[in-house]
Amino acid sequence: MEKITLLLALSILSCNGQQEKKIIESKKPQMEAIKNNSRATLNLTNFKFKTNINGVLNQIGLTLNDNVLNEYNISGDYEEFKFPPQQINLLDNNIDSTKNEISFFYTKKDKLIWCYEISVLDNNDAVKIIKEFENKYSSKPAFSKISLSTKEHPLFLDENGEFKKDKMEERILVWEDSKEKVTFFVIYKVNYDKNPVEGTLQIIALDKNNKKYKEWVSYRSLDMYYKN
Repeated sequence: MEKITLLLALSILSCNGQQEKKIIESKKPQMEAIKNNSRATLNLTNFKFKTNINGVLNQIGLTLNDNVLNEYNISGDYEEFKFPPQQINLLDNNIDSTKNEISFFYTKKDKLIWCYEISVLDNNDAVKIIKEFENKYSSKPAFSKISLSTKEHPLFLDENGEFKKDKMEERILVWEDSKEKVTFFVIYKVNYDKNPVEGTLQIIALDKNNKKYKEWVSYRSLDMYYKN
């Protein structure tokens, strides 16, 4: 009888242990998410190119191993680091981690950053940032082109190659920071027929003194609009 009681007790302890283990394991993703959300904000407001990427990542609790890009550039002389969800500050505007995507481009040899690209996925943030570019650099950018597409005069194609009928606008804007030798290519796309209005902003910031500048401008087809 004592043996039966002992076996039963051990069985209960074992079940409780398994349950506790499952509970702990089920909490791991949530705990990791909390940890990620507590990372420092990536401040790009006064960002300096020619900075070592390891130093930048270290300041916000990341390493190169946190790259979420599943590609490796075996032929080029640079690498891309795509950030996991990350809150950023751009021109003194905080952009939530769910509303942006950002990549740094750096040289393989010395790990120095020469370009960053940001996609802002919220229209309100996009409008604010354009306004801040105007305030900081100039209300008249070095280059601007505005294209308006309507049902009667469509300009843009959908994924099937058909003209979109919505009222849409695309602005291609370029600002030059002559002091820091940085060129900002800013592309704003907005659909006015959506409710609420849908807008996205792409920012390509380039170190103008870097030898990759002209190559990247060509690669991104930006030289179709701006050659300087």
